Amino acid sequence: MATIKFTPRPTPVLTELRPIYKISQALLILHICGHAKKCSLVKLHLMHWAIKMPRRIETMILAAKLGQINLPVWGFDPALSIALHLAFRDGLIEPTANGFRLVAKGQEFVKDIMSDGTVMMEEKSALLKIGRKITEGMVKTMSKEWE
Repeated sequence: MATIKFTPRPTPVLTELRPIYKISQALLILHICGHAKKCSLVKLHLMHWAIKMPRRIETMILAAKLGQINLPVWGFDPALSIALHLAFRDGLIEPTANGFRLVAKGQEFVKDIMSDGTVMMEEKSALLKIGRKITEGMVKTMSKEWE
C-alpha cells in the first residue's frame, strides 16, 4: 500500500488580498479624495473599484471633469469592508453617519505612505489625479439611479 506524505508549505498571499494593503488603500482614499478626510461608504467602494484599473481611473477623471458619474456597472469589494472594519478596530478611522473619517492615528499612517515614493505609487498617482473632484453629491445622484 502506498503512503502519501503531505508537507505543508507557506502559500503566498497576493498583495491585493492582504488586509494591510486594503487598509492602506482605504486610508489613501479618505486622505486624498475625502472632504474633511471623510467619505461615504459608497464613495469609498467607488474609488476603490476605480483604482484597480487604469481605464477606470480615466473614467473617474472624465466624470470629475463633467461633474457627473456615468457608470452602468461597478462593484463593491467585500475585502474593502473587512479592511474598513479592521482599520476602525486599529483606531485609524471612525464611523460617521454614512461612512468613515480618518483620525489622527490614520493620518500619521497616511503621512508615512505619502512620504515614501516607493510605496503604492500607482494608487497615489491615480487618486491624486481625481482628488476631491468626485463629490458626495455626485455619488449620491448616481446611487439614486440604482433604486
